[in-house]
Amino acid sequence: MFQVKAIGNRLLRERMVAATLAGGLRAAVFPKPGLLKKVACFATRYGSIDLVFSPAAGQPPAPTPPGIAHFLEHQLFKKPDFDVLMEFGKFGASSNAFTDYTTTTYYFSGTERFEESLDLLVRLVFFPHFADERVAREKQIIEQELRMYDDSPDYRLYKNLMAALYREHPVRLDIGGTVRTIQDIDRGLLERCYRRFYHPSNMWFVACGDLDPERVMDQLSRALSQGTFGSDGAAIERNYPVEPVQTFQRLARERAVVSRPRVLIGFKDLDLSSSRLLDRELSTSVLLDLLFGSTSAFHQTWYRQGLIDDSFSASYTSDTEFSFSLIGGETEEPDRLAEAVAREIRRAARARLKKRDIQRAVRKRLGRYLRSFDNPEGIAFLLLSCAVRGIDVFGVPDALKKLTVRRLEERLRAHLREEQAAVSIIEPAPEVQRPKSEDRSPKP
Repeated sequence: MFQVKAIGNRLLRERMVAATLAGGLRAAVFPKPGLLKKVACFATRYGSIDLVFSPAAGQPPAPTPPGIAHFLEHQLFKKPDFDVLMEFGKFGASSNAFTDYTTTTYYFSGTERFEESLDLLVRLVFFPHFADERVAREKQIIEQELRMYDDSPDYRLYKNLMAALYREHPVRLDIGGTVRTIQDIDRGLLERCYRRFYHPSNMWFVACGDLDPERVMDQLSRALSQGTFGSDGAAIERNYPVEPVQTFQRLARERAVVSRPRVLIGFKDLDLSSSRLLDRELSTSVLLDLLFGSTSAFHQTWYRQGLIDDSFSASYTSDTEFSFSLIGGETEEPDRLAEAVAREIRRAARARLKKRDIQRAVRKRLGRYLRSFDNPEGIAFLLLSCAVRGIDVFGVPDALKKLTVRRLEERLRAHLREEQAAVSIIEPAPEVQRPKSEDRSPKP
């Protein structure tokens, strides 16, 4: 049996129901009466940076090949007697999955037959099937996927930046690994990683829609009782290298087949205190909007002068094991834009931030948070993102109220520092000279 707990928020006039189910699975259902679409997600705290960990309680940490978490995500869709995606389609639902640096997530969305889809999602995640021939075939599929990403200039821009920004931390590596590293993955290794990370105690479940929370919990609890979990659920010992303050490389420049140059400036964050995670995320996102958002003086000045366009943006990615800010976009003068960004940060560090500007940016951030509750996908993924990082999803409004001029100025000087910055630039490759052909265009 399990006990459910209702958690509400007066500002949102919303509530969710949470419980801990079989094996330690943390589950939350967010009821939205009247909505047609329903969404359900499972997530395990296992991502691309989890390369060195203890195979079992009491055993020393051992390395695994980059890309194995992503490979395992692919493998769970391989069942011996049915096609997972076609089965979801029979219930009028669509399903997908993704792997990021710290988490692997499986989900479906649909408007009807939720119970059947939920049972299928449980079978997808908790009833794996590993076979040597399927693993060998999957290597070819993932190799094609990796080569496809490598052909994307935006992906290469980001990939080059992370490799320049970080010296030791595995966040510098591709989430999917490389064509070479995936060759070291075999059936036995996949099974060991599955047993270690896919225990319910290392996982979360979230559902949103016109749902009865206790009914969903009952169904999920019954479905989980049929599974067998290969590990004892002991705490996982993960090993990450110590990342130095300085970046590995200040500038990464590459030529590629692109129509316009691109530049991306990154700042790695070494303040990784989990107790300050929400404060760091909110203060940094508000700060970046103040300095580089669409209503900032920087954006308006350089937009008018043509140095930036609508592709220009600034964002912050935060977790307990790494965090970084990204600023950039397409521009005809990437070096000039990188210097303009650095100059604006130096100017802001010398000046004082204005309280009215902060209040405006806080209201904007609050509005974006509130809009996340307008649709079931937004709610489900927001809940999941907060849950796996230990953040109270309903604590955002109060945390925003605590942001002050002093706090943002401290954040600016601590995070946006030159020694923690790197720049990635991709420029058009020189055109291949072709012999001139006769001009057959119509004459005026």
